[in-house]
Amino acid sequence: MLSQVSSPYSSSSPSTWPKEASSLSSTSVWTGGAESDAFNRLEKIALDWKAQTPVLGCRISRALDSRVVGSDYLPSRINWVVQSSAVDYLHLLLVAMRWACRLEGVEARFLISIHDEVRYLVRSQERYRAARALQLSNLLVRAMFCSRLGLADLPESVAYFSGVDVDLVMRKDPLSPCRTPSEPGGVEGGRGVPPGECLDVRQVDRKAKQEEEETSSMVKANVIVS
Repeated sequence: MLSQVSSPYSSSSPSTWPKEASSLSSTSVWTGGAESDAFNRLEKIALDWKAQTPVLGCRISRALDSRVVGSDYLPSRINWVVQSSAVDYLHLLLVAMRWACRLEGVEARFLISIHDEVRYLVRSQERYRAARALQLSNLLVRAMFCSRLGLADLPESVAYFSGVDVDLVMRKDPLSPCRTPSEPGGVEGGRGVPPGECLDVRQVDRKAKQEEEETSSMVKANVIVS
């Protein structure tokens, strides 16, 4: 349900801008829905007099400032809040991962980011510690987002990645055989590449502890952690 609580923005003299800027954030209020609060917060951020992402403070283009366009282009501005916050998340995750890898004693190279995925290249004998570093990094970034949004709790269900892929090759699903007309046997039958793994945080921690106990005499090979 959408309730109108004030009149839309209208052009006027600079002396009335503060009042009208305040009204922009309360033009409409969503109520009665499962995600009403989330949409209200997104609209408030997008219509703010100096709209910026809540975590790293990235400013919106001046061309879309409220003083320039009023309350127009709201869907695009809300999308900017979401997408730019995702960029903030990626930047923080990369920084946290660099720190976590040093903590774990892992040499990891950032390979590529694809939408909501990040992939790292690590030595085979360090793959599970790298996966644990990635889980720790996500925990830290999630905690920062919650703190900046005024949330005092971080549910365990969203604190960690649901799964971290550990694989020798880059593919969407580490268990996919990747069969194609030119490779009917898949990467395992045609190339000898075994299936990868998708591990939750508890599996990662258990395997990382086992990895720490193993000797350094393992054959070195590169794997992809994402």
